[in-house]
Amino acid sequence: MKFTLQKDSFLEALQKVQNVVERKNTVQILSNVLLTTDKDSLSLTATDLEVGIVVNQPVDKSSEGKVAISAKNLVEIVKELPNKAVTLTKKDNNWVEISCQKSTFNLVGLSAEEFPPLPAFESKSFLKVNAAAAREMIDRTLFAVSTDETRYHLNGVFFETIENGLIRMVATDGHRLSFIDRELFLSKTDQFERGIIIPKKGLGELRRLIEGKVDEFSLALDKGNLLVKLDRTLLFIRLIEGDYPDYEQVMPKKADRRLTVDREEFLGSLRRVSLLANEKSRGVKLALSANNLVITSSNSDLGDAKEELDVDYSAEQVEIGFNARYVIECLSILDCEKVTFDLNDKLSPGLLRPAGRSDYTYIVMPMRI
Repeated sequence: MKFTLQKDSFLEALQKVQNVVERKNTVQILSNVLLTTDKDSLSLTATDLEVGIVVNQPVDKSSEGKVAISAKNLVEIVKELPNKAVTLTKKDNNWVEISCQKSTFNLVGLSAEEFPPLPAFESKSFLKVNAAAAREMIDRTLFAVSTDETRYHLNGVFFETIENGLIRMVATDGHRLSFIDRELFLSKTDQFERGIIIPKKGLGELRRLIEGKVDEFSLALDKGNLLVKLDRTLLFIRLIEGDYPDYEQVMPKKADRRLTVDREEFLGSLRRVSLLANEKSRGVKLALSANNLVITSSNSDLGDAKEELDVDYSAEQVEIGFNARYVIECLSILDCEKVTFDLNDKLSPGLLRPAGRSDYTYIVMPMRI
């Protein structure tokens, strides 16, 4: 096995697969990238058994073969090489020689036979996806995914078809819930009516893949896997098995009080006042009266903080506590001028939306302060 490839192209491909590589090293082969060559192309493959990626690159002067090499070491070496052509040659006992101008490195590799196989994709029927809509949907849900491994079915984003061909993505960690509806596919499909759960890492890799000036990509569903295709890159995501909770049960049926406020002013105030909130709970209190919002926090070890905002509010007075971080994270990913915050009482969840829109909803549970 031998190939030659320009350093910048090789490094770009390696960096795409490096994020998928298993970092815990529980299985040695999973910390490696599999290099496979044929007459005129190189494929780089990495997987952690939950997410897999294959990146294909055209190469010069190649001969067929395959070998697995430590992804971390290979990236570090290629990154420091001169910006010239890099030649990689497989030698006896899976050793690999990497040369560029006057630099030569010899790395210990592993047999390609140890590398786990990825799902086949050649015969799948792919759907075209609007990349801008996908980026927005991921950005507005991924941050709310649970990281509690004991609640495995919440460790991903729920993806389902709703009425009029819209796709809904939902994420919750039990303390807050975020969902967004968009026209995602460029043609109608009924593949997702039952809904699927896409793991957080896989969705993060998809978001990284479609970063920048990508207009569309392709997607297919097959036997518990989501397959994504973009140019010369293939991404495989193993879906989470199980039933997603009935998220509509936590949605407030009605709201007695509605606050309308400038998003940036609300965000800035919460960031400042939360500096003196309890470090563990991050709790702040919102006190609402006629066209006025008072945000306060208190910490016995640090002190207290208070800030007032002019708002649009005409309902009865109410005081309610929230984890400031949960509200801040939502306000940070919105791009609207004003938001509405629908409230009932101090024991009921709050419902946050861009003013005048209902295609995105964020629900946050209150807390006692």
